[in-house]
Amino acid sequence: MGKENPEYLFLQEKPTLALLAIWFYGRTYASVITKEINSTFAHTTKILSRMEEDGLVVFSVEGRIKYVELTEKGYNVVSLLKELIVSLGGELPDEYDLEGRHEVSEPELDPASAEIMEKIKKLRLKVETIYRELVSSDADEATTKRRLGPFSRELAMIGEMIDSSEIPVDDDVIDAFNATREVFLSLVNKNG
Repeated sequence: MGKENPEYLFLQEKPTLALLAIWFYGRTYASVITKEINSTFAHTTKILSRMEEDGLVVFSVEGRIKYVELTEKGYNVVSLLKELIVSLGGELPDEYDLEGRHEVSEPELDPASAEIMEKIKKLRLKVETIYRELVSSDADEATTKRRLGPFSRELAMIGEMIDSSEIPVDDDVIDAFNATREVFLSLVNKNG
């Protein structure tokens, strides 16, 4: 793969499937991804290296095992890829449906951070679900803004919870909030 623009990477089947597989498994190995996308190990590592360059995945080594997992940017791209697939009239393979996803163990958060993180996850899921419904019904821009707009209040309330917390909020929670806000704003401001 040359140094082409990152969007060309996801106009190809194997990289798209690789990203979806990493999302599905959470923290996994290159060999698992190779099997999932029916590719060679060399091609898979080339795809994963490019994804790492683009900030979509990160590698970590524990002992002799090298893991790969999505970054926050990677999660955002997966969300948009799933939206694109559905928007184009395609269907996600059953194994990549939300219900089937393996849960990734998350770091232990203090109770205040955990409560905020839960609110962020619920908000993001609601926004993405409604947006998918709007796309599938070919809703216009005004309808999209009307349906998603009220969530800006919920987003602002979560931001206020972070700002007014007596205990410093975990960085992962702040990152999740910022990513959710960016996704929300991009969906609300898309042209119909």
